[in-house]
Amino acid sequence: MKKLYILIILIISSIVLYYALFFNKSTKPIKIGFVGALTAKYSVLGNAMMNGIILAFEEEDYKINDKKIELIFKDDKKDIEVNKKIVNDFIDQGIKIVIGNVTSTMSKVSMEIINKHPDMFMISAASASNEFSGIDDQFFRVHVANNAQRFSTFTNYIKESGYSKIYGIYDEGNITYTKDYLENFEKSFINKGGEKFLSYSKIDDLDFLVKDIKEKNPDLLLICANSVDASRIIQYLRLNNINTQIASSEWAMTHTFLENTGKYSEGIIFNIDYDEDSQNKKFLEFVKNYEDKYKLFPSMYASKGYELAKIIIELLKTGKETELKKNLLIKKEFQGLQDIIIFDEFGDVIRNFSTFTVKNGKFKKIQ
Repeated sequence: MKKLYILIILIISSIVLYYALFFNKSTKPIKIGFVGALTAKYSVLGNAMMNGIILAFEEEDYKINDKKIELIFKDDKKDIEVNKKIVNDFIDQGIKIVIGNVTSTMSKVSMEIINKHPDMFMISAASASNEFSGIDDQFFRVHVANNAQRFSTFTNYIKESGYSKIYGIYDEGNITYTKDYLENFEKSFINKGGEKFLSYSKIDDLDFLVKDIKEKNPDLLLICANSVDASRIIQYLRLNNINTQIASSEWAMTHTFLENTGKYSEGIIFNIDYDEDSQNKKFLEFVKNYEDKYKLFPSMYASKGYELAKIIIELLKTGKETELKKNLLIKKEFQGLQDIIIFDEFGDVIRNFSTFTVKNGKFKKIQ
């Protein structure tokens, strides 16, 4: 009798344990980590991305296939050691999906860790260094790399507009992206019959910039820096009587740039795969929902944060969180807010670019 009693207890305990484990497994949330600049210098990008990501998951009520989604946002503070600690903590928590980083330099830090874990998936809304291209790893992005396709329309426009003597200016704080941007623009420009850059200069000594530009006498300045730094450089150059035509990377093409640069923003040239005047139905709906929630017009980085989140959501609806890379490479094409986002076998995307200039304080498409 005693043996029967013990057997019954064991059977009941096994059943309880089985259902407890099953219930825990089925109700365990899917955690998605975000690592990027949410304070200080590059936070205008990071916070916009975060807003777009949150909006996308709110539309799903933070639930996919009856599984709760938990978003974990962490500020890398543009600090390598802080970034490493965040990513390793994500791994310790069992997080398989990581969104990040805001800059290519910090994405490189995250990738060095995440690429050691083949069941993880990292995707960025902004990291565009060509250094990451053509590599079979765990890193994907919705932002186009600094490659020949990306610069084709831009260098065509610059060449056809008669500019030949180009002076490059870059932010060393995100050198993985900024110098890479200038170098690949130069390659594309030379391939179209243009000349090598007159110089590559950092943004840290504005007095040197003024002196060097006046000595070298370029007909175009190409700046690759964030919106705040780009504004500061342009204002300083204009106040020091340098009236040379200026072009800038898409990194600076935000409303913050227009506000900070003021009248000196007039005529600045940009080339970008985002059009805030797009009439695409999906984009207009996104803009309305974004403005209703945040009382702001979405920047390119908010838009790409939203697109990135929608891709994750679509992949989670069709497969496990450890299978995002495999399923993305099977599908390859996703509907973006303004165009079709096409991934190649290495997780790099192809998108359409247009040229803009600032006219009367607004970005206007010219090509």
